[in-house]
Amino acid sequence: MKKTMASFERYPEDIPWDINSNLDESLQIQWMLVKGKNIYTFTRSRIDNKYVYIQKNKGKKKAFKEYAARFTYQRLFDEGFELAAVA
Repeated sequence: MKKTMASFERYPEDIPWDINSNLDESLQIQWMLVKGKNIYTFTRSRIDNKYVYIQKNKGKKKAFKEYAARFTYQRLFDEGFELAAVA
């Protein structure tokens, strides 16, 4: 029987939507991570600021809890995606 250890990720602290201290302004901003032809767009929910929408390329936007979106953003960044634009 092979044992595996659970890996624990450190909580991502330097996420772009943390930089904006004014929540009203951050609700209007999109953050894009780009690698090759793949683009991930992150947008805070205007209805509930505990959620972030993530969209891959031209696919459908999906709502994620802010906590999960942080880890998704960090994983993509660690995989070589770069913050391309803030709109």
